[in-house]
Amino acid sequence: MEIQPRYIKFPDTDKYLIVFESIGNNPSAPFAYDGRPYQRFDSVTSVMPLEKLIRLHEKRRGLKYWWEKEVNPQLKLSMLDEGLVLKMIYAAVNENRLTGLALRDDTVTALRRLNLMTDEGLRNAAAILFGKDMRQEYPQCSLRMARFKGVKKVDFLDNRWVEGNIFELMDAAMSFFFKHLSLTGTTHHRIRRKEELEVPSNALREACLNAFTHRAWQFDNLQVNIAIYDDRVEIENPGRFPADVNPNELERSEEENKKNTSQPPNEIIANVLYLTGTTEHWGRGLALIYDECDRIGVERPRYLNDSHFVRIIFKRPDMSKWTHDGFANDTVATENDTVGVSKDKVGVSSERENSSEQSDYTQISCSPKIRELINIIGESWLSAFDLTDKLGLKSRNSFVRNRLNPALEQGYIELMYPESPKAPKQRYGLSDKGKAIYYAGLNSLKKE
Repeated sequence: MEIQPRYIKFPDTDKYLIVFESIGNNPSAPFAYDGRPYQRFDSVTSVMPLEKLIRLHEKRRGLKYWWEKEVNPQLKLSMLDEGLVLKMIYAAVNENRLTGLALRDDTVTALRRLNLMTDEGLRNAAAILFGKDMRQEYPQCSLRMARFKGVKKVDFLDNRWVEGNIFELMDAAMSFFFKHLSLTGTTHHRIRRKEELEVPSNALREACLNAFTHRAWQFDNLQVNIAIYDDRVEIENPGRFPADVNPNELERSEEENKKNTSQPPNEIIANVLYLTGTTEHWGRGLALIYDECDRIGVERPRYLNDSHFVRIIFKRPDMSKWTHDGFANDTVATENDTVGVSKDKVGVSSERENSSEQSDYTQISCSPKIRELINIIGESWLSAFDLTDKLGLKSRNSFVRNRLNPALEQGYIELMYPESPKAPKQRYGLSDKGKAIYYAGLNSLKKE
């Protein structure tokens, strides 16, 4: 608090009235003395609790985790997947979020461009995004996934613990969803029938991205958790919402203002995910999740938040009561829960699999050419030119006629702009039917 005295001269005298005026006298603001914060209510002065001081700081500056920015002298370039770094630079240029000059970058230049490296060394965020074999140095780079029998956390049908960087953990999470959730046919708000995951896959993906982007990475004994029950799906991450932030009000603000409301606590990680197109719209995540649920006619998720964890809960639909206006009663691929426990390191062939069976989408009937197209697209959205180039084909017209159109007609691929099929900037991505095959293929590769 700043004290500003004012001097008011009495008329016809040499005397002054001294007036003391306080500026910024906020009763909730702390007063510091001898390195300790104090608060004052009426005539009572007391030490301000640490939690209240932290919350007041968040109101002014926002919730920020500084761990991602710290340089780790033990982190070496050899501990990063350099191929993945350059692949993501290419993706950022393809998304028009970096200029074409970035394609000339070597690994070090690319890491500096992404603010993952300083003159002192590599930041912790570099390991989170691009690390490999980090079990000893970064044990928090892990994901725990479980399918429980019934609606309580008692009996496991499947239990997995996966280690890897964010991109590997995201693939593992989506594979787990497609393994344990039903892929069903729906005509909700559309003329043609389309296969959808019972809980929209884009909403689940966005929720997982939020969990990894906003989690408190400094706690190396905690990880993101996914739990699937008969009646719900839960995604939980260490951390919390910023002070006085209600997720429902935040989503309403996103929807009304149509603008970025994000306050990412891990700014470097969030920015890299945005640049590479992994996150399509920065600061619109909650609205996108709700829009996806509304699109296929399922209940919107709810949030729980305590001082240590944020949890989003999706209610699974009762498939026996749904009609073709929501989900069709016929399922393309039904849930086939596994029994057993496996612990695997993503990308390493040492997975120990004790499961007796699982949903085998690799057996869905489609041509080898369509499977090749599915594997190339993955979670990306690519133009016909990009796909022709990646397949090593010379004729784009022949590719569209013999590969792309059949994949579209059979429902494995969908348009980014379905209302304008011939749009100049048209791109192609996988439908849930295509993603089911893609993630089943990732699972089979890990077992080889």
